[in-house]
Amino acid sequence: MDDITEKQVKDQLNQAKQLSLEEQNLIDTETNDEEDKQSLQSLEKIQEIFAKTETMKELAKEKNKELEEQFKDLKHKLNSSSEYLQRIKNNIENIKFSYQKNIIDLHKHLDPATAAENSQFESQDAMKSYIEDIRKKIEDLQTRSTAQEEEKRNQADSYEKAFDRIVSSLQDIEKGAYSSKNLLGE
Repeated sequence: MDDITEKQVKDQLNQAKQLSLEEQNLIDTETNDEEDKQSLQSLEKIQEIFAKTETMKELAKEKNKELEEQFKDLKHKLNSSSEYLQRIKNNIENIKFSYQKNIIDLHKHLDPATAAENSQFESQDAMKSYIEDIRKKIEDLQTRSTAQEEEKRNQADSYEKAFDRIVSSLQDIEKGAYSSKNLLGE
């Protein structure tokens, strides 16, 4: 009988193990259902975050393109202005050269040592008239030079203001408070 009892005990143990495994499977199934729900919720949240991220990327690309276009436009304007300033500088240099040449010519005519041999004047009145013409030309050159220098100063002030606006806009961009109106000075 000991053999039967031992066999019965083993059978009962096996049955208990099977019941325990079935109960565990039921518990695992319930736990898996909850985990599946949580996983679905997490997946939905991740998809929402991904969609928001994509939207933000698109907005950032648009802003970046807008900024690139504004900076290209500004660069073009600065290059054009630089060329304009270079032309003004060359004109002023030409005026200075012409002015210096006229002064040298005047000194040659007024120098007593060379005046007699280079004299193209028939009288002293003709010389005075010529000198007066030269003075008028010099005054005209000085007036034009002053006007061009004033224009150059005004242009430089304008560039300085534009540069200040750009710097301010870049600082605003860095702070995250950028608006395209800031760059345009509106």
